[in-house]
Order: sequence, then C-alpha cells, then structure tokens
Amino acid sequence: MTSKKYSISAVIPAYNEEQSIREAVLRTLNTFQVLGLDFEIIIINDGSRDQTREIVLALVNDYSNIQVLHHEKNQGSGAAFETGIAHATKDYVVFVPVDNPLDIEDMRTYLPRMDVCDIVVGSRMERVGYGRLARFASFTYNRILIPLLFNIGLEDVNWISIYRRNLFVDDVITFNSRSLFWLVEILIRAKKKQLIIAEVPARMKKRLYGRPTCTRPTIVFQTFVEMIKFFLALRRDKKSR
Repeated sequence: MTSKKYSISAVIPAYNEEQSIREAVLRTLNTFQVLGLDFEIIIINDGSRDQTREIVLALVNDYSNIQVLHHEKNQGSGAAFETGIAHATKDYVVFVPVDNPLDIEDMRTYLPRMDVCDIVVGSRMERVGYGRLARFASFTYNRILIPLLFNIGLEDVNWISIYRRNLFVDDVITFNSRSLFWLVEILIRAKKKQLIIAEVPARMKKRLYGRPTCTRPTIVFQTFVEMIKFFLALRRDKKSR
C-alpha cells in the first residue's frame, strides 16, 4: 500500500491486440489496486480488425473503472494518447503500451517523484525483444539524433512517462505528432517551458505475442520523418523571430 492515494488515468492503446490486451489491462489494473491508487483505465481501440473490440468490451462490462473508446481507423499512438487525455479525469496520466503493462515494482519507481515533478520519464536499463535492425534504429534515434537535434538531456526519450494531466488540459503542452515521436515532442516542449522532469530506471519486458509496434519499418520511418519535420519547424520559428 502507498502512504498517499495518487489519482491516475492509464491510457492503453490497442491495435489488433486480441492475444495480449486482456492480460495487459488486468495486470495494470491489479498493480493500481495493490498500491491503493485512485485510478481509471482508458483503452483506445485504434481501428483494430481482429477480436480486440469484443475483448475490451467484455472488460468494460466486468470492471467499472475501465472504459473503452474506439477509433474507426488506425490513427497511431499519438492520436490514441490525445483521445485518452480528452476523456481522462484523474490528476496524472500515463500511456501504457500493451506489451509492457505496469507491474507493481514498475509503478513504485515512479510514485516518489510524482509529487514534485511535472513529468516522470522511465529510462530503460536495457532493450528487450529487439532484433538487430530495431536495436540500431533505437540507438541511432535515442543516443545520436535526438541529442544532436534537440539536446533534451535525457537518457531515454521513448518510454513510459507519467504526466500531470493539467499540462494538457490547460494547454501548457500541446503536441501534433501521431507516430511515436509524440513522446519526444512533449519532452521538447516541456523543456522549453522549463517544467520539472525527472528520470527513473525502468524495465522493459519481452513481448509475449506478436511484434512490437515500435519495431515495424513503417512506424520507424514515420517517426524519423516526423522528427525531421519538427526540427525544421523549430528552425523556421527561430528565424522568424
């Protein structure tokens, strides 16, 4: 049990996740219950074409603190998070990937920093379940391109983070990216606003079923494209001042 009752909304995107979604949701739900948190879980069915819709609707029927929202077409993780934020009601919001549900020890790492920080960023100790190409892309993105182009000063910019919800409700931070670059875009904008950001060590788990979304070539390409577009937009803004 925690000494304080934190209030948190978990946004879980699901795109063709019929094998994984039930377990991911229930593991996260169990973690929040054991830690005594005030919580809600918001599942975003992001245009799934398999049995994901039916599975999550069954979860909603069984648990009062789970809700599901549907995108008729797949829009990407950035859009899923945006939809989740629009319907969240708790003080904090966290984006939870299906392949890495929050276990008790994972969440305990974040909790001590939440009172004093605007954003708590998970920094993975190792990459698990990545092939050679995915490892190369991740290293190039996290360790070379993001520091070189944006100088955020964080070890890992692409993992589970917890945000104060009012940052988005009050338009302190806005983001436009739909690929995985939205995670970085938020951090860049937060740095510019001089918000308080802390990093905590985080575990990455091997996906039990299917292939991690972030390793798909189309997602990797889209993320790199959005990164370059955002960098160029920042440069144009600087020149126009």
